[in-house]
Amino acid sequence: MEDRSVRYLLLLLALTLAAGCGAAASGTPDADGHTARSEKTPPKNSEAADVGLSILSFDEIQQRIASKRGRVVVMDAWSTSCPPCMKDFHNLVELHEQYGPDTVACVSLSFDYEGIDKPEDQSDRVLKFLRSQRATFDNLMSNEESDVLYRKFKLNAVPAVFVYDRAGALRERFEGEGAYEQVRALVAQLVKENPPAP
Repeated sequence: MEDRSVRYLLLLLALTLAAGCGAAASGTPDADGHTARSEKTPPKNSEAADVGLSILSFDEIQQRIASKRGRVVVMDAWSTSCPPCMKDFHNLVELHEQYGPDTVACVSLSFDYEGIDKPEDQSDRVLKFLRSQRATFDNLMSNEESDVLYRKFKLNAVPAVFVYDRAGALRERFEGEGAYEQVRALVAQLVKENPPAP
């Protein structure tokens, strides 16, 4: 009799454990069609979710900058094929964190689209880097190939940083690696200036 009770308890225990490792845990849909995932998914409000990328024309990029009138604007022109660009990029994130978007509007402009295929084909690579940097500000990429963009911005190469005052006027353009010390000094000066009259 005891032997039967022990077997019954062991069978009951085995069934209980099996129920806990059923369809949902194995990755197959349960009766409601839901599948359980073993990996943790980041919360919806995570910073990575706040990193986006807009693909715009040159004129739309200019409009986006103009829409930030009343704030100092720092636009970093960069590319994932440019190691110095990626090395200096953290400075833009730090400016964003230091001043906040109501005082200094930070914008990144990727020159990754080189006219091959569609600009959207470059999005994954660009977004991967931006997310790694926690770039939760305006991130742009042109729908015009980089050679055209270089001509329109009168640039020879990236990295380059454009600093606009509160009135929307370009105050200075810095080209080459290691320009952020000068950028920071100019931004500090421009932040102290009175905002333009409405």
